[in-house]
Amino acid sequence: MCIDVDKLEVYGDPEEHPQKETYWGHVNPIGPRACYDEGKRIAETLTYAYMRQNDVDVRVARIFNTFGPRMSPADGRVVSNFIMQAIKGESLTLYGDGAQTRSFQYVHDLVDGLILLMNKNYSEPVNLGNPEEYTIKNFADMIREMVLIPPLSPENVDIKILPAALDDPKKRKPDITRAKKYLGWEPGFSVKQGLQETVDWFKLQVKEGSI
Repeated sequence: MCIDVDKLEVYGDPEEHPQKETYWGHVNPIGPRACYDEGKRIAETLTYAYMRQNDVDVRVARIFNTFGPRMSPADGRVVSNFIMQAIKGESLTLYGDGAQTRSFQYVHDLVDGLILLMNKNYSEPVNLGNPEEYTIKNFADMIREMVLIPPLSPENVDIKILPAALDDPKKRKPDITRAKKYLGWEPGFSVKQGLQETVDWFKLQVKEGSI
């Protein structure tokens, strides 16, 4: 068996919302994100070509934004960036106006979904993600509250606004109908539950001097 663990980048900057696995995506093939987005898409293409040519059993997971304890504090992802900035009392960095949305899932749910996918006889792509949708600004708010820093407001000065990244997706939200139907899977952790565990882990590591 072969498993292709892909990401939601196969959908690019989607014009369909939420995104179903049947959606072919909306990618700028010559944009600054093109190599990453198209790389994920070609991985799926090659996986299914290999399946047809060699009669190999395959599984394809389309993973949406995932977070959890033991993330690298310097990996550049929005979750670890916001948590570390908030813990240190630094300005939280927002790219654009913060109105773009994302759907974050806790890592435990992802692992459960991958195990179920591997053990089911289903070879079509499957979205694994939490349909809870937040604007990046609201997500930053939530993190600041969890580390006891006042929520964002127009009066705060501890927020840094940078230009929006070119071709940055405006909305991301998985349709997990297929995962529910064929895997019997859906997230067991709310975003807030998972985020609290993640924030607590980061705070402990900072306190102990591990990061």
